[in-house]
Amino acid sequence: MTVPYDPVRGTSEPNRCWTFTNISEATPDILSPLCWSVWGHVAQETLLASLAALGVLGSRDVQVWEDQNRNGTGVIYGRQAFNVDVMRELMSRIPGMDPDDFERDLLGTVRANAPTYPGASPLRIPIVAAKAPYTLFHSPGQIAANYTDTKSWWRAEVLEVFRGAAPKRSPIDDLVYARDRFARSFYLHSFTRFVLTAIQGAVTEAADKAGEPMLGTAALSGQGGVTETELADDTWRLAREQLDVDTFVTQYGYRGPNEGNVYTRSWREQPDRVRAMAKAQAGRPDLVRPTIRSQRAIAASHEAAARLLRLTRPKDRIALKFLLARARNVVPRLEIGKAAYVMPLDGVRAAARRLGVELVAAGRIDDVDDTFFLTIPELRQAVSGNLQQAREVVEFRRNARAEYRTMQLPVHFTGMPATTTSDDTVQPTGGPIELTGVASGGGSIEGRARVVLDPNEDVELAEGDILVCKFTDPSWAPLFTLAEALVIDLGGAASHGAVVAREMGIPYVIGTQVGTATIRDGDRLQVDGTTNTVRILR
Repeated sequence: MTVPYDPVRGTSEPNRCWTFTNISEATPDILSPLCWSVWGHVAQETLLASLAALGVLGSRDVQVWEDQNRNGTGVIYGRQAFNVDVMRELMSRIPGMDPDDFERDLLGTVRANAPTYPGASPLRIPIVAAKAPYTLFHSPGQIAANYTDTKSWWRAEVLEVFRGAAPKRSPIDDLVYARDRFARSFYLHSFTRFVLTAIQGAVTEAADKAGEPMLGTAALSGQGGVTETELADDTWRLAREQLDVDTFVTQYGYRGPNEGNVYTRSWREQPDRVRAMAKAQAGRPDLVRPTIRSQRAIAASHEAAARLLRLTRPKDRIALKFLLARARNVVPRLEIGKAAYVMPLDGVRAAARRLGVELVAAGRIDDVDDTFFLTIPELRQAVSGNLQQAREVVEFRRNARAEYRTMQLPVHFTGMPATTTSDDTVQPTGGPIELTGVASGGGSIEGRARVVLDPNEDVELAEGDILVCKFTDPSWAPLFTLAEALVIDLGGAASHGAVVAREMGIPYVIGTQVGTATIRDGDRLQVDGTTNTVRILR
């Protein structure tokens, strides 16, 4: 009998540097083999293809390697990670981009032994000058059109089929079709990521030169038109019976806990979670409506931007004013792009469960969700009846997943990381303890810590509670409404949690790495977004 292998275990060369920063919030839960079968090649290919569309790379450079040590992204013990060394090399090819800045954003510092690269080829600079403006000019329209088209497809071919309509394709064909839609949406989303990172860097530098570093964060807050603010506001309306659950699910049913992972359940499948969110908000009559919070954040952002422009040297004001105006378009587009790639993931999820029903009926697997423990090629084999030892493979991978879930891994590491378990975590004792993050904003506040490790929990936050969590994704937006402040382990200035916190005017510190391991539920905290610190007062 052949020994099964697990495609999400991952391997690393001894000196290869990796990080979970930023990318981990895209797929926050342990990846299943089907998750990685959807994400793995797509993440690498779309990264390179987007750089090729900007002229940075040639078409021959768009390659996905079987050895993940040569790709920009990989998987380690079921968790998606950035290959820092490969990403440095790619960033060095972008004219004007300093790979040290990129590494500093990811790791918080630059390694003394970080590899160096020749940088952008002079021969490519005119190609970038010709292709990048064209691509960046057309991508906003393409992103908007793709979002509209994807939303129509999701409602007709995922939601309505789930509700009983006849499907157009077989489950395996629907699964592959949804995967291909995901690839297209993620490709378009990549452009916005590049643009936002560049704008944030330039505005932050301008604020530093002006002598008021926090003005950069304040000016980039409250851009308006963000989909998560609309989601939070519709949850507020749902709690006050201004909206019914079916209407809410028709609008947002592709979302849910760990929505970037295929192996989860969306709100489409569990409307009771939607009702629980509404109930939690109904119990808080003190809540300010999210649209009002957003309007206040927008007003504060305009004030900060005006002050930053006044403090900027006259010769630099025109460029800065252009960048601030661009940010008001880019930030909403970032979240629209993310919604457009989450919908196809729900399509993969729905097709996988339809396929599971068929394979269970055919006696080829034991449980509907066993499909999530097989790759797309293996599922094709299962459909044709040619997959050998399917039950043994699924059992082996389920056991591996359970093992990975117990592992505590460092955020940044070289080679295969040393692992500990949650039982090894030592809680500090004594007087006040101070944590720092990699990004923050929104002022200072004191309150009670509510540590949330599982987004599947039905959480009720009381007035004054501070949400402490490992990561966030868009499904957390209604919970943000209940929180006085946010403390998040993973992420940076361009991460989802930071973007939405700024839009809602919520104080936050993100990238603490150890917040959930250090802070206890019920601790008294002082979260200061101006100094990037969290003080545990006990």
